[in-house]
Amino acid sequence: MASKFQSPAIAEAMVSDWGWVAPVLFLTLGVAGFISWLAPDVWGIAGELWNLLGDWAVVHNVSREVDCRPWGFDRSFVISQDLATTTSAADSTSSLSWASGPRCWDFGHALWNGAVAMSRLFSEQRASLSKGAFAPGKAVIEMGCGQGLVSMVVFELFPELQRVVATDGCDEVLKSAACNLKANLGSESDSLVLAQLCWGDAEHIAGALALNGDSKYDVVLGADVTYLEEHDELVDTILALSHRATEVWITHEPRSRSIVGLEERLRREFRRVTTLTVQLTASEAGREEGYLIVGWHCIGKVNA
Repeated sequence: MASKFQSPAIAEAMVSDWGWVAPVLFLTLGVAGFISWLAPDVWGIAGELWNLLGDWAVVHNVSREVDCRPWGFDRSFVISQDLATTTSAADSTSSLSWASGPRCWDFGHALWNGAVAMSRLFSEQRASLSKGAFAPGKAVIEMGCGQGLVSMVVFELFPELQRVVATDGCDEVLKSAACNLKANLGSESDSLVLAQLCWGDAEHIAGALALNGDSKYDVVLGADVTYLEEHDELVDTILALSHRATEVWITHEPRSRSIVGLEERLRREFRRVTTLTVQLTASEAGREEGYLIVGWHCIGKVNA
């Protein structure tokens, strides 16, 4: 009849086989504790990077159609997201002289849902915006334009704007945006131009202002420009492009680390800041379920 208890020899063998577990466990916990002490938010950083890469995988298809008709704008745009890897500078439709430099991250080559949400917001509010911020004669600049969706939507929604300037810090992204502009709009226009703008770069800022006759812009846009923590350079550049009555729209996917301190800075720099929320449907977001986009509408620079 078998006993319920192991013999001393068997028990000793088990202890010998599993004796390595405790040291390894203590070592692992020690290393984790040291890393947490050295960088308290290291796990948050890793989590945000993982989420960002996951989002990138979802949106980074070869092409994506954005149908504006459900928003009251009888238009759709097909955004190609891989043109920068297959198109030479000679094929670009823009007269911009592309700066040479290292290849940038591919994040700018994708269409992000902050741009979709901003396009929907402007389409749905077209009637009121056409008499206000986007009234005839106004000048608009977009920071971090990526594939150019927002600038194209604004250009077509409000055809009497003085100009729309679409900017990005990466010259390869601008090449891709130029191809999308040509594919969706059919022809070039002096009222919609592309330019390179690296945040905080005085020369680039001066060049952007020169495109508007050395005048500040009436509207500054930024869709999904908060994924990197360059908030000071972002806000400083917005302020450099703005006059006292400028209106600013920023939308982004709600990643916790991406807005640390940003809203507080915006509320210090602008007289009025309104929180925005746009609930995209699954089809609009290109996901299996709906997706919430948040942001701010800022009016009136405090220090003109």
